Amino acid sequence: MASTRNLGYLTAAVLCASALMCSVVIFSPKDDGRQALLVSETTTNLEMDPFFSAELKGAEGADFLTRLQRIWFISKAKGLSSIEKQTTRIAGTAIASSFPTEVRNAVNLDVNPCEDFYEFACGKWDADNHRNIPKYSTSWSLSWDPPDQKIQENMISILATDPGPAGMFYRSCMDTERIEKLGIRPIKPWLDLVDSIVDHKTLLHAVVEFNKANFDVLFTWYVDTNPKKNEERAFFLAQGGLSLPDQTYYTEDSPEMKAHRATFVQRVAAFFRMLGRPDAEREAALVLQLETALAHAHDDRTKAYKEHSAESSWEQMEAACPAWPWRRWLASLAACTPVFNRAPQICTEDHAAVAAVGSPGGKPLLLDNKDFWPKLSHLLQTQPLDNIKAAMRWQVVMGSASSLTRRMEDELLLWYKDLYGVKERSKRQRKCFNSATSTVGWASAKLYSDKLFEHENIQAAETMLEAIRAEFRGGLEAAEWMSPASRDAAKFKLSSMFFQVGVPTDKEGKVDWPDRIAALDGLVGPDYFYNTEVSSRVAIERTMKDLTGKTNRRSWGGSTPLEVNAFYGPSSNGLWIPAGILQDPFFSFKNSDARNYGAIGTILGHEMSHGFDDDGRQYDAKGELRDWWDAETVQGFKNRSGCISRLFDRYKVDGHQVNGRLTLGEDIADSGGIKFSYQAFLRAGGAKGRSAADRRLFFASFAQNW
Repeated sequence: MASTRNLGYLTAAVLCASALMCSVVIFSPKDDGRQALLVSETTTNLEMDPFFSAELKGAEGADFLTRLQRIWFISKAKGLSSIEKQTTRIAGTAIASSFPTEVRNAVNLDVNPCEDFYEFACGKWDADNHRNIPKYSTSWSLSWDPPDQKIQENMISILATDPGPAGMFYRSCMDTERIEKLGIRPIKPWLDLVDSIVDHKTLLHAVVEFNKANFDVLFTWYVDTNPKKNEERAFFLAQGGLSLPDQTYYTEDSPEMKAHRATFVQRVAAFFRMLGRPDAEREAALVLQLETALAHAHDDRTKAYKEHSAESSWEQMEAACPAWPWRRWLASLAACTPVFNRAPQICTEDHAAVAAVGSPGGKPLLLDNKDFWPKLSHLLQTQPLDNIKAAMRWQVVMGSASSLTRRMEDELLLWYKDLYGVKERSKRQRKCFNSATSTVGWASAKLYSDKLFEHENIQAAETMLEAIRAEFRGGLEAAEWMSPASRDAAKFKLSSMFFQVGVPTDKEGKVDWPDRIAALDGLVGPDYFYNTEVSSRVAIERTMKDLTGKTNRRSWGGSTPLEVNAFYGPSSNGLWIPAGILQDPFFSFKNSDARNYGAIGTILGHEMSHGFDDDGRQYDAKGELRDWWDAETVQGFKNRSGCISRLFDRYKVDGHQVNGRLTLGEDIADSGGIKFSYQAFLRAGGAKGRSAADRRLFFASFAQNW
């Protein structure tokens, strides 16, 4: 599911056009080398703007008119820059005069929005905050972090006393005295399991145990909707096994990436010394050696992002990767066996459907990253067993350190400082809130819905969604590059798109909380690490049962209503707007249309546009992957989207070239989001229309999203 929170890009042309529609003044070059400041037609009637109305009264009004006359025609000659700056500020003040206080406080009044719209809309906030990023974070945003922080502050007091699994999990995390007393003992059974590996038979056993506790080794597996037949589920295999954020951290030969690799080895070695490993530095180097080999085997980012899963069989898997015993691995994964450490037994019987995957009558086996598997086979044949064991030992530590002692957390912080710039650990309450709401997410979300969420926002947001959908439908009608048949199919897909707003609902719109709310009832105890492992085992058990369960297009997947986010699901053709984002500054039924449409409206339009971007367009109205556009329409889409990707290929961020093919889906969605939300906002104004002040606020609210 595409996440809106991932930073989108907008072209300078779009921003400038936005500014021209809402600003008070525009710069116009003259033949004699001078420039005139012309009052925009949208504000010729000064009484339209409350600021002008106020300034026109009394001595202050007369003084303002005198100043306004001085800015109508100003020479750019040397020595008059101070007057130019003053007039820009006067114009900026006039533009922002009718904004709500919190919007106006972010605006840089010294900048002409037609020259730098972002700096105008957000410049003062940037200047005030760019040195005040919390030391526990890598960033701080004007719109996204305050509502997230508000949820945290309110939920922490609720979790501190909640008698259910969410509260119990939170309090086990807060019990640092108990955590310190246990030390690293909770992971000793896992380390002993790795030490027991002496050949490929014992390796298989250990990998299966890792998989059953949600640890990935060498590759990953998961259960999801079959993209070509979304009424059934399928079993997927995909590349995996890397610790660093991206394949390029291993393969790129730049000084920056070399430094990251050197720090990685240092940090792994430090962790291994804590475990009492006698040759920690050598073993840390083995981890990097194995993961580097895996990284070279991985598909690159662009290919992995664009590639779709392909149905396969175990015969094909054995031919592609003969070095791994696939059928024995699957049979062991499906078996309900005693847990080797003190964690509780979650399963009650073997998972026959998992064992039958890829067999006649069984659920389909789907393969991601088809070029990866022969390379994995070569790696298994050439990498020493000690390298794999070192990497598995590291997987245990990396996946567990945040649930163990402060010393372990501090060592993890040193690694994150190198990767992300994080300078200090989160306060314990914040850490435990994040841990509880991600691990016991549905029970936490229900608490938020019951105690904090303003349910009045749901109906207003749904009305806005329908208004944006109507404008999108008009856009399809006007798309001359689409054939009539493809256009009709696209309109049908748009009308079939369902919305989940605030909390989960069924097809009739009735609130329908999933049974995952109670998934950890009776299983959460006083030990924090124990609770994290139990939750992982419960998640794996649910995954295996999901293989035969009825598909639910309205399922929230790995997300919950507590998130400050929004997303579109191509395989469901649905759009999810969690309760967490339905609050200021994104949305409130108390806010003006201009602010709501500019903030949450553009996000809703963004997510809706994902249904027709370079990936979403390949899924039909049911969410099934197939060719449902004719060749003429596909080519028309490629011609137009190619223009966008080539444009973004020209940009650089922090000296790194933007890959327009990789960002294309977000770029299309950004453009569609602002276009259709703005059109819906204008139409909702009715015969009266929208004032210049309202139009300015729409674009300022949009700019402050990002």
